[in-house]
Amino acid sequence: MSESETGADRIEVTLRYNDMDVQGHLNNAVYATLFEAGRVAFIARHLTEVTPKGAGYVIVRLVIDFKAEARYPGTAQITTCIAGVGGSSMTYRQEISIGGKRVATAESICALFDQSKRKAMRSPPALRTRMLALMHKPQS
Repeated sequence: MSESETGADRIEVTLRYNDMDVQGHLNNAVYATLFEAGRVAFIARHLTEVTPKGAGYVIVRLVIDFKAEARYPGTAQITTCIAGVGGSSMTYRQEISIGGKRVATAESICALFDQSKRKAMRSPPALRTRMLALMHKPQS
């Protein structure tokens, strides 16, 4: 997955010394935080203006595949794209690379959430249209 592909977005996060575990590599819980940073940046960049007032996004599923060891120091590149759109949800596909090496991939499902009713809500047409336009289209 690359930024040049339709719908992909990338941010960089500097790893911190305290992100490491006693083995000297990136702690498994930090990967979830890095993937979250990628999703939050994606939403802020692309979806905020079409997200209904009083709504937010909640994660309902996260699957991480660890591909290689990551160590401090370094900068993580988190690439995020929308891989699917449902009635109230979107599926994200993400990857973390450090020094040009892919260290983890993830697939997550987030739901549009009505903050006053405390439950998922259907995506309004403007949001759905934007998500579909941003949806990752693999290059042939």
